[in-house]
Amino acid sequence: MDVKLLWAAIVVLIGALQYNMPQLTRRDIFFSITVAPTFRESNQAHQILAVYRRGIVVVTLVTLVLVLRSGTDLIAIAVLMLEQLAALGLFVRAYRRTIAYRNVASTAREASLEPPPRLAGLGLILAGPYVMLACAAVLMRERWSEIADPMPVHWDLTGNPNGWLPKTSFVFGELIGSDFALCLIFTFVIAAMVYFSRQISATGATAREERRFRWIGIALLLAADYLSASLAFLPLSPHATLVFGGVGFFLVIMIVGSLELVRRGQGGMRLAPAGGEQVVSDRTPDQCWKWGIFYYNPDDPALMVEKRFGIGWTLNFANRSAWIFIGLTLALLVFSLGMPLVARYR
Repeated sequence: MDVKLLWAAIVVLIGALQYNMPQLTRRDIFFSITVAPTFRESNQAHQILAVYRRGIVVVTLVTLVLVLRSGTDLIAIAVLMLEQLAALGLFVRAYRRTIAYRNVASTAREASLEPPPRLAGLGLILAGPYVMLACAAVLMRERWSEIADPMPVHWDLTGNPNGWLPKTSFVFGELIGSDFALCLIFTFVIAAMVYFSRQISATGATAREERRFRWIGIALLLAADYLSASLAFLPLSPHATLVFGGVGFFLVIMIVGSLELVRRGQGGMRLAPAGGEQVVSDRTPDQCWKWGIFYYNPDDPALMVEKRFGIGWTLNFANRSAWIFIGLTLALLVFSLGMPLVARYR
């Protein structure tokens, strides 16, 4: 398959997700603002939504044209980033228009008296990626003479190498180290999801759907963790045929799981009964959501909370541990970008 067609498919998928994202949030959240549950059916909401969606369609079409005309994967990635920035601008515009229709919600939170579920095997599951990294390091050392020089370190979407670095011990350590740091990030997020985030609904069908939604999200993070570890085996296969199949396996799990989260909606609210139970908001104050995106609440002990726009969770930036995560992520980014430069000049 042509790589440009793959990039085009990614653009269309992102555009479709952004187009439908306002409908995936909890019923009393509209563009990150707490509103009355019936507000979505009002003319004002329809107008705000229509303007946002027209903008998304235009941005997606322009991005599609630019991606099809791009010459390299790097340019395609840059175009995708511009698409995200444009979509962010459309969201902020809709967010500001929705503020006028804010509905003050209760900040009282529900709490379950049931003991938390036992997670005795979680430690072993989280240790799996690090065992894989250790095995990859041993195999690379034992088969060092069989690895191509220069060593393949980057692959296109079809599994063919398109980036190489000199085969040195330094590059070997950098590759394993970057994969280790990536796994460490996923471990941090999974632990935060399990132990340092809270469930919004405590009882009833909404609580049951929310628990299912949460565990699907955690399973996705675990798949991403194992996917990151499997990348360490790629240099052992010049054309990434067998190993890339394993990478593809975890990638398929992530895609299917993500589609399931979209089907369920944020917190599983699309499958929870619309009537018969009180609509429960996320209980976080509107004023703590900066531009509707960043959550900053020093009075909230939770490290992670549900996003107000889209699917998944975000950090409480008032929590010190959030900045540890951000620092680790930035360090990994600098490490990955700087590795090729350092390797070439050593």
